[in-house]
Amino acid sequence: MNTLVIVAAVASAVGAFLLLVILFGGGSRHRDAQIAGRLSAYGGEKKAKGIFAKFSLLRRAASKAEGVAADRGSTQMIEAALEQANIPLRPGEAIIGTIGLAVIASIVVGAITQSVVFAGLVGVVILVFAFLTVKSVASRERKRFTRQLPDTLTLTSTSLRAGYSLLQAVEAVAQESPEPTRREFGRALTEIRLGRQMIDALGDIAVRMESQDFEWAVLAISIQREVGGNLAEVLQTTAEMMNQRDRLRREMKALTAEGKISAIIMGVLPFFLFGLISLVNPSYLAPLYTTTIGMGLVAAAILLIIAGVVWMQKIINIEV
Repeated sequence: MNTLVIVAAVASAVGAFLLLVILFGGGSRHRDAQIAGRLSAYGGEKKAKGIFAKFSLLRRAASKAEGVAADRGSTQMIEAALEQANIPLRPGEAIIGTIGLAVIASIVVGAITQSVVFAGLVGVVILVFAFLTVKSVASRERKRFTRQLPDTLTLTSTSLRAGYSLLQAVEAVAQESPEPTRREFGRALTEIRLGRQMIDALGDIAVRMESQDFEWAVLAISIQREVGGNLAEVLQTTAEMMNQRDRLRREMKALTAEGKISAIIMGVLPFFLFGLISLVNPSYLAPLYTTTIGMGLVAAAILLIIAGVVWMQKIINIEV
């Protein structure tokens, strides 16, 4: 027991030291600083450099992990989630960092509890939690971008009516909008200044943010550049339509809130009662997990609960 605790303590200390070195280690080399300085003239922000690039061992491990993910077709999905969540990591770096954290936590928990099963469960929980955290942050960033989109189009329309060119209007959005709109338009502006077509750079914003509304706005800009027309009026009309849709979406969300709460309660209540009865009178529920028929009934009940919750969600989810 003492040996395992010492090993766990050493592993935790090494892991914490590596994390601090990676995050707050030495600065970039001179050549990297020169490149960053040259690129900063074409954009408002300096792009973050991979934090694993300073260590050859970690860099090789991250490259290997990224190669494995690419073979399985997961690289694009991981990279898209990291970009949406604004996490400055490569897919391989995220994979190695998450697995390393899970391994260290498993060693510590295993040494303390003397249970391999519990240690493995903790590692799996950390992996799932990291994945869900990235997805949650990415979803939050997408929702923020969508909420800001009407104001973004209004600012673009106002800039065009004030006599700005479209490029100047995009620059105004990149300077005056809140995050994440500022970041996305700043990235697009940098790409445009480096020679990329404006429609392609703006289209990539719609892809990264998974915004169909902005994709329509980019399509309107593309059509206007080909056939002409009053782009400011088109963008203003689009912004007003998005505001109306958002208002209707909020009204439907309020109307269906009762059904959503009912679905949550109906899904959680059986498990809550099961746990409460298990604490108060354990022998009462013993046949459910000690006999074959009882375990079959429990499995059937769980499947029916899941089916019921999914059914209720399908009923109350209304596409606006």
